[in-house]
Amino acid sequence: MASLGRSYRVRMKSAFPVLWVWRDDPYTGRLELDRDRITLSSRDRKLSLPVEALCQVEVRRAPAQRIRRLPVLALRTTGGDLVRIASLGGAGSLHELAVAIGECRGQAAGNGA
Repeated sequence: MASLGRSYRVRMKSAFPVLWVWRDDPYTGRLELDRDRITLSSRDRKLSLPVEALCQVEVRRAPAQRIRRLPVLALRTTGGDLVRIASLGGAGSLHELAVAIGECRGQAAGNGA
């Protein structure tokens, strides 16, 4: 039954309030997570990444890597781009976001086989 809940959550589109940095430019907005795509949007910018383009996802807590003193989820793409994301959702929300992205990556890898 737990796996049914997990697969249902992965299919549902999720949105998270975030701060994000891409190519040294900071943005405030939201992250939308769909089955196969991560979309970061703000008033001025929209960045959409296919989940299968992510080669590394990790939480970083070093002072130089934080955004406004918040720990970040660092996403590295196969093309070498780095996107740092800090969650504005409160305690535990960065971990929740990391788990949700991990589930999407697992599902995308399973569909590719």
